Amino acid sequence: MQDAWEEGYGRNALFVDGVIVDGVIVTDTPPRREINTAAGFGPPVRRSRLMRLRQELPSFVKKNRGLIAKPAFWGMMRRLSAARTRAKAPAADTPVLFFATHHKVMTTYFNAVLRLLSFGLNRRFQRVHIEHPDPSAQIVLSMHGKLDLPRLAPYRGIHIMRDPRDMIVSGYHYHKWTHEDWVHRPDEGGVSYQQKLNRLPKREGLFLEINHFIFFYRTTLEAWDTADPDILEVPYEDLMGDRRAALYRQIFSHLGLARQELDLAADLMQLFEASSRTGRQAGTVARNAHVRSGQPDQWKGELEPDHLAYIERELGHVLQKFNY
Repeated sequence: MQDAWEEGYGRNALFVDGVIVDGVIVTDTPPRREINTAAGFGPPVRRSRLMRLRQELPSFVKKNRGLIAKPAFWGMMRRLSAARTRAKAPAADTPVLFFATHHKVMTTYFNAVLRLLSFGLNRRFQRVHIEHPDPSAQIVLSMHGKLDLPRLAPYRGIHIMRDPRDMIVSGYHYHKWTHEDWVHRPDEGGVSYQQKLNRLPKREGLFLEINHFIFFYRTTLEAWDTADPDILEVPYEDLMGDRRAALYRQIFSHLGLARQELDLAADLMQLFEASSRTGRQAGTVARNAHVRSGQPDQWKGELEPDHLAYIERELGHVLQKFNY
């Protein structure tokens, strides 16, 4: 079966054997395959507002139903309103504050936290996917970490990184049911990515998801500068750990917040933790929910040896770069 899979992606793979130095091909690095995704690039999905609401409301409720029952949530709304009345406009040379994350790496969490924090600080928030932020944006959430940093400067940033193997597993389960438009776009044969995942056995579906991850993220992660002193590297796994409260303060101290603003940001992070938002205990697996489990090392019970061998071959250097 693995040989058949190799033949399948090999038809669209570009093999780069090395670089030419003084007319000689140097092959110190392994051949690189430019791997394509099985996601379709056909006509965009058309959905009415009513249809979007009917499809997305249940997921929104699942993600947030624990909050509305908490007095702390309503108290936070009052604190944010009071903070906004005290907030002063930032100086013209104030760095842009950004969070760079990736798909299935707390994107909805940071979207909620940063929207509310931006309101309290009276700063303009913008969420971006692969487009560049507007010049007027003062707090930015990059959903996929695809930022043109020289163009964004000056900045202070946070990069949230998760084990790519867990991102792949989480993405596989999520993409089998999500209503996000791109998974429903057809390929040249009229079949969507979600349909492919649901038609394939799990083993082959995970290979499909691995290829999609490589296509979308490998170059971004290879190019990411982990030594940039203006960017704090934060492992997702640490945000799931017992010392995360101290890490919340470290994150926003790095961004320049202090005193009441720092307290507000750290308390928002704690309030919007997954178990607080959903009402489920951390690590509980939920089907057809944006936050399926959230626990680190899910890949150990999901990926087979040939999945892991393939990931090591294509992403081993990325795993090593980010200490996985």
